[in-house]
Amino acid sequence: MSPLPPARLLAALTARFQREFGGARPRLFFAPGRINLVGAHLDYNGGDVLPMAVDRGIYAAARLRDDGRLRLCSLDQELVVDVDAAAIGSRTRPEWGWAGYPLGVWHGFQQRTGIARGVDITFAGDLPMASGLSSSAAIEVVTAIALDALHGTRLDRQQLALVAHRAETGFVGVRCGIMDQFASALGRAGQVLLLRCAGPRWEHVPFDPEACEVLVMDTRKPRHLAKSGFNERVAQCANAHELLRAHVRDLPHLASYTLDELEQSRDAMDEVLFRRARHVVTEMARTALAVAALRRHDYATLGAQLDASHRSTAVDFAVSCDELDVITEAARGCDGVFGARLTGAGFGGCAIALVRSGASQAVAERAGAVFAERFGTAPSFDLLRVGNGPGEVA
Repeated sequence: MSPLPPARLLAALTARFQREFGGARPRLFFAPGRINLVGAHLDYNGGDVLPMAVDRGIYAAARLRDDGRLRLCSLDQELVVDVDAAAIGSRTRPEWGWAGYPLGVWHGFQQRTGIARGVDITFAGDLPMASGLSSSAAIEVVTAIALDALHGTRLDRQQLALVAHRAETGFVGVRCGIMDQFASALGRAGQVLLLRCAGPRWEHVPFDPEACEVLVMDTRKPRHLAKSGFNERVAQCANAHELLRAHVRDLPHLASYTLDELEQSRDAMDEVLFRRARHVVTEMARTALAVAALRRHDYATLGAQLDASHRSTAVDFAVSCDELDVITEAARGCDGVFGARLTGAGFGGCAIALVRSGASQAVAERAGAVFAERFGTAPSFDLLRVGNGPGEVA
């Protein structure tokens, strides 16, 4: 990744907005992407996750209109969408492409507030698309933040996160939990978010950027299976939950069960469902250990939970791939690495390594060489830091 510095990106964003739409200068907004330290595939199972909002994300230049039209464009996408607000129904359309995400937020905001004014928005980002860093959630949250600020509605961040989440699950139709939107909307400098998705309830946990760094390792493998594979895992977890409710006890979420209770139901489910449920139950324990480790600044124990999480997502949840396995194993073999795991839904995209401060360059060189020798192509690396959360950009 070689993103533009924020000042240059904002200048390019504003220039594109005024070329496309003209008129008065727009207001500028930002929402971060996220990396999830531990808690893979727990959010839609009612579990606990530990995401970190980063200092990269999606920017938006926005201005209200009086004629009821929604006009959207992006520095990163060729498609420009111009649609009448009255034509926005409850689901996206194929011809809207990437714009379905912000249009879904506009629709949810209109449903929540009764406000149906048109808007011009231009988007730009420094997150790689489809890499597991939640660019879709960031574009949803920045749209919600912009609409709230432009209209002065003063919705709290949880309400904006829920509007963004409903845009993705209802309007766009992606079955996902709440983690990505909550991590983006509730990001805070110097802290990660412990999100208890069953509530939802959350608290912020300190993360010391001087003690260790998060190195993002992009395999550059497209996540072609991510959507279908993700939806399949959601369905498998739901089936396992139903069997546990019938054979053990009735609890509201799959993540609420213990490993002993899962063992009691082993004869009632096939091996695939058992493995999916075992990942969820054991990942809950890993998240708890990771939070405790962060509180006492024990990054070795935190790293061990990343390693164990990757093994579980690879073996029990089956969402890894050769590229992710090779690059995480190569990172673990480097001095100064506490742990490594895939991030996002899996099937390709990115992994992360928790690295002692100052060691990231050496890790990138070594892991990159191992990966290139195996696959004949070079991965990319980026050092992400805890971001300041979303809001208007001065």
